Amino acid sequence: DAKSTQPSSMESTEEEPVHLPCSHSTISGNEYIYWYRQVPLRGPEYIIHGLKQNTSNRMAFLAIPSDRKSSTLILPRVSLSDAAVYYCIRDP
Repeated sequence: DAKSTQPSSMESTEEEPVHLPCSHSTISGNEYIYWYRQVPLRGPEYIIHGLKQNTSNRMAFLAIPSDRKSSTLILPRVSLSDAAVYYCIRDP
């Protein structure tokens, strides 16, 4: 049974990067890890994805350890407009 688990909530200030962890202990070797966020009254917004190594884009950094049983989304700068529900999912 494929399952990902995340903390129910996180708090941060604008001065520090935000680290959002996700556990996906049953992931297979060819499943990508995707991160999305959803602001109230809007559809999900893609942030970043990766397979077996760390990756980054203009919005975020995705840390993936070699065992791939977890990942961490790192948002270097946040503001009030980044308040949302963040989801990590695996490739179906």
